[in-house]
Amino acid sequence: MFNYDHFEVGKKYGSDSFTVDRDQIDKWLSVYPDDDNGDLMPPGMIAMIQIQCYMACITPRPKGNVHGSQVFDLRRMPKVSETLTTDVECTKKEIRKGRKWVETTYTTRGDEGDVVFTGVMTTLVAA
Repeated sequence: MFNYDHFEVGKKYGSDSFTVDRDQIDKWLSVYPDDDNGDLMPPGMIAMIQIQCYMACITPRPKGNVHGSQVFDLRRMPKVSETLTTDVECTKKEIRKGRKWVETTYTTRGDEGDVVFTGVMTTLVAA
């Protein structure tokens, strides 16, 4: 169970892959039509890719976790048909005002192994 005590700063917790295909983009655009980015992935999908990695690698989780914040550093937009691999690592944990906070960092690489974007998510862990 990924409770507060389970997380270790500096530990990597796995990776997840996502292929930027036209079908995925069309599904996204059916909800967010103004996100069309031509032959590049819509920017809003960055958050989805990071959350997908969190859901795949940080499991099982206790009920009641709260998403605190999420930030990104974009190097370039992925191209349609590119396969992305996202790694997740615990980079910080602290107790503030009696609440257990965990920071996880995500590094997403493209087909050539180059960093496409990174992200940091802060979560209030329930247990």
